[in-house]
Parts: sequence; C-alpha cells; structure tokens
Amino acid sequence: MGGTMKYIKYFETLEEYESWINVEENAEEVYGTEEKICVDGVILSHTNKPYEEVENDDL
Repeated sequence: MGGTMKYIKYFETLEEYESWINVEENAEEVYGTEEKICVDGVILSHTNKPYEEVENDDL
C-alpha cells in the first residue's frame, strides 16, 4: 500500500468536529490524506472517492 500514514483524530462532539472541518485547510488535509476521524465514538472515513463507494466499502 501507499506510504501515507492514516491516523485517527478524535472529537468529543459533532459540533467540535464541524467547527474543525469547516477550516478549509483542515478539510483539505483530511481529504488529501484520507484520514479517519472519530466523532463521539463513530469513525468517519474521508476519501476523495464518491460517497456511495465509501458507504459500500467493507469495514
């Protein structure tokens, strides 16, 4: 696989996550690195793929 590290950022609340992801450079970084984000126990995976593909990925 590629040499990019995929790591997880943790947010306690959706509000905390939303205020962070609304910063353009944070959003770009997340989509660029396909970084996973954990919000209140739920892991979100951000990729550049269309949403349907991501949704249907086997976890």
